[in-house]
Amino acid sequence: MVALSRPRSNVAWVLFLVIGFSAVACAAAGCSRSGPAAGPISIGTAPKGASGDTLIEVRGLSGSELRSLDKANWDNQATWESLLHVSIGDNQPVAVAGRHVVTATTLEFVPSFPFDPGRTYTVRFDPAQLPTPRNETVVTAHVRLPVPNRGPATEVTAIFPSGDVWPENMLRFYVHFSAPMSRTQGVKFIQLVDSAGKEIPDAILAAYADLWNDDGTRLTVFFDPGRVKRGVGPNVAMGRAMVQGKRYAIRIDPAWPDGYGQPLASGFRREFTAGAAAYDAIDLKDWRISIPKAGSTDPLQVRFPAPLDHALLDRAIGVRKPGIQILAGRTATVDHEKSWTFTPATPWVADTYELAVLTLLEDPAGNKVGQPFEVLPNTPREPPPPEVATIPFQVK
Repeated sequence: MVALSRPRSNVAWVLFLVIGFSAVACAAAGCSRSGPAAGPISIGTAPKGASGDTLIEVRGLSGSELRSLDKANWDNQATWESLLHVSIGDNQPVAVAGRHVVTATTLEFVPSFPFDPGRTYTVRFDPAQLPTPRNETVVTAHVRLPVPNRGPATEVTAIFPSGDVWPENMLRFYVHFSAPMSRTQGVKFIQLVDSAGKEIPDAILAAYADLWNDDGTRLTVFFDPGRVKRGVGPNVAMGRAMVQGKRYAIRIDPAWPDGYGQPLASGFRREFTAGAAAYDAIDLKDWRISIPKAGSTDPLQVRFPAPLDHALLDRAIGVRKPGIQILAGRTATVDHEKSWTFTPATPWVADTYELAVLTLLEDPAGNKVGQPFEVLPNTPREPPPPEVATIPFQVK
């Protein structure tokens, strides 16, 4: 029988010390998180969390390469894009908006907006741009999400301004859809046509990037400011796209793909007449306020002498007590954007209130509060207004 208290041999003690020291050194060096071994670079897709949206994955990077990327902490988007660039179609210089995420096993690209089914994206990874460069060629892959088995269902629901007369120097309008649309550049599906149905060339601005709301159901469309603004080259050469007194229409091609890659359920046409140009800045003195009675929840109504920008009206006007945050309530834009109403969440109290107006508010021709869009040469410039202008009123 061997006694438990028998002394260890010198060899055993040496082995014990070596193994113990190695374990401590390995822990200090991060051996437990060494990560994957370096391999051939490959590009693929993966679902993004519970949302089920798709992200791009770069595989084949070693644990040390991933840790170096994580520690690099690049805050310049252009630096990330030089390493991993995602674009629409082939050889497009403009990158898809998104963020780069380093995980324990991969480098991910998470788009700011979901990838469009049926659309091809080009993904380019340059190993030479790693913090410790690899002497390897650029890896390119094409990614295309399948189109769900779904027929055309999305429709154009509205175009704003909603009135039948648009100023001939109109700067922008909004197109609303019943469901999210693809991020395909919208300008090629929208036309300004005359009363005979003939397209007015170079009327709509081919924007650098389409201006969608967060859920992709509203697009902001600009007429070319160079044709709108007097004295500018395109205006001098071609004149305005619209002329006062003439009839026009906005025509939308049903081929425009929605967020599922399907065409619209039908085309859309919205007719209007070009009215007089609007050159004057918005003047709050011209607004008329109908004040409700204390104790009621009747709406406060504000009337404007001309239509204002539909989308900006949703966020540029509020009601408050002086020096206090905006009151809770429900707002609405009525009478073809010539009137705004506020219905309070609780009854009005006899007191002094004020209408708070962000001076970024515009009319459809781009004129702001206190600042016209177009200032002719040799015209004195007014100092810019404060960010918030107020109109006091009394509830009795």
